[in-house]
Amino acid sequence: MRDGRSGKTWKPMLYGIWVILGLGICLGVMSGRGAFGTMPLKDLILAIGDGCTVTALCLLSMGILVWVATTGFFDIFSYAVRKGAHMLVPGLVRDLAGDYYTYKMDRQGSRKEKGQKGEKSMFLVGAGFLLVSLVLTVVWYQL
Repeated sequence: MRDGRSGKTWKPMLYGIWVILGLGICLGVMSGRGAFGTMPLKDLILAIGDGCTVTALCLLSMGILVWVATTGFFDIFSYAVRKGAHMLVPGLVRDLAGDYYTYKMDRQGSRKEKGQKGEKSMFLVGAGFLLVSLVLTVVWYQL
């Protein structure tokens, strides 16, 4: 992803977006656990750790899913849905010219042109939340 004015990449902005989204999820889980009411320190640390754990699992799993999708693993499913939709409603969906191999090669070529869109940043922010949750779990057990 490039900024048209300066030509510099703005991938660090993706990290900020994922951190803000992760903090929102974390605050939602913490609110559900009662972290913003009156509670002992040990329970507060547990609520914060739970929020970070849920956020980490969401971001890590989405990051892995997006990465797997960029490898072409799900191409067979999109090909089957397009073929099935064309058979059910011929005028609505354009028929694919060629067989699955041709479709896969076309998709692979378009994936190389697009490049990676930020699954690495999503995965790394999720790993950061997981690290924070592990530290908070250790602190909780020490109390």
